[in-house]
Formats: sequence, C-alpha cells, structure tokens
Amino acid sequence: MNLDELRNGTRVLIDANVLIYGIRRSSLQCRGLLARCDTGALEGIITTTILAEFSHRRMIEEAKFKGLVGSNPARALGENRGLLRSLSAYADEVRDLLGGGLFVEPVLPEDFHLALEFQQKFTLLTNDSLNLAVGRRLGLSELATADKGFDSAQGFIVYKPTDIVTT
Repeated sequence: MNLDELRNGTRVLIDANVLIYGIRRSSLQCRGLLARCDTGALEGIITTTILAEFSHRRMIEEAKFKGLVGSNPARALGENRGLLRSLSAYADEVRDLLGGGLFVEPVLPEDFHLALEFQQKFTLLTNDSLNLAVGRRLGLSELATADKGFDSAQGFIVYKPTDIVTT
C-alpha cells in the first residue's frame, strides 16, 4: 500500500527513511504524510531510535554535501570532531521534527525481549526490530517505511512511498 492510502485518524509508526525522503523533498508522498501529521490528520509516531537514526544520517549527509568528509564520513567526523562545529542544518531539522506533529516514544528495556523475537521471526536488523517492538507495545499495526525488510513483518500493514526520486 502506498502512503497516500493511510486513512485520516490512523496512528502510524514512521520509519527514519520516510522522514529523510520527506525532508529531502525526494517524495511528495512522504512530504504529504508529514504534513498530515503536522495538521493532526494522522498520528505520526517515531521512536527515540528512529529520531537518532534520522539525526545521524542527516548529519552525515550534511558533512558530505559540504565536502567535509570522504568515503567514510562517520570515521572522518569521529577523528576530526572540530568538523562537527560546522554542521547545523541537520540539528535544525531535528528540532523541527521535535516541534512538529510527531510523537516521540522512548524505547524501554522490556521492548528488547520482543525485538529479539522479531529479529528471528522477521529477519530484521536490531533497530528495525526495536522500532516494531515499540509499535506493538503501543498497539500500532500501521508502519510507514521505504524499507523492503519490513515486508515480512506479519501483523503490520506496511505503507510505502511509490514516488521516491533519487538524485
């Protein structure tokens, strides 16, 4: 199902890639989803893990865009932490997310038990399984993501953008 098919009033877990495609303007569907969350038409929920992934990926993208790093940006930033002072756009984006229409849910220690089950059952990576575990704890069944890895996540309805423009 595509993102436009999410009905108003739906509570939906939003993956980091949907946030990134929306912020980058690489998908009108992702932008529309975020706008619907801002107006309250949808209840968009992200986890602290999703927020951290968004922040990290946008920081790396900003460093690449500014030409500050080469082929291993995380390592370059770690070895030359002074470069971090020249990055601010990603932080503004994180602040905008925090001030927008999304709800941020923390990952709790007990979420790890279900996450470990989800890793095995659905063959998911750690952060993906943690996010689903939080979603399950909250009683969510809808997930907005561009990640094909979630296709095997039984018990969740996966909504994907179908208009991603890669640059």
